[in-house]
Amino acid sequence: MFVRKALGIMVLSTQAVIAVDYNMQSQKAGLGPGELSMKDYMALVQKRYDPKPASQVAEALQESVLWQRVTELGGQEGAGLSGGEDLAEAAGQAPQEAPATVCIRRGTALDCQ
Repeated sequence: MFVRKALGIMVLSTQAVIAVDYNMQSQKAGLGPGELSMKDYMALVQKRYDPKPASQVAEALQESVLWQRVTELGGQEGAGLSGGEDLAEAAGQAPQEAPATVCIRRGTALDCQ
């Protein structure tokens, strides 16, 4: 019985969301209520959730001259900014000893050992 009521609520909620969205798209297109055909509405919904435009934008960005200039600059400047030399020097050094005292704050009291 509970599952049946839950499914009924889900169906009614879905229908309400679709009806409100359909009405908003009709108004955005300058049409009155019910003048937007379901075929046109489905085309709008598919266009809204279509992943193609994002991939086309990414491809256009990679092919653009600006993107090529940025990657060229990154290749020239990135060698000095990577920190690889610093990491190699740090690995070759002996590990430093831990400090002699350790302080722990508990509330307002400071306990140093």
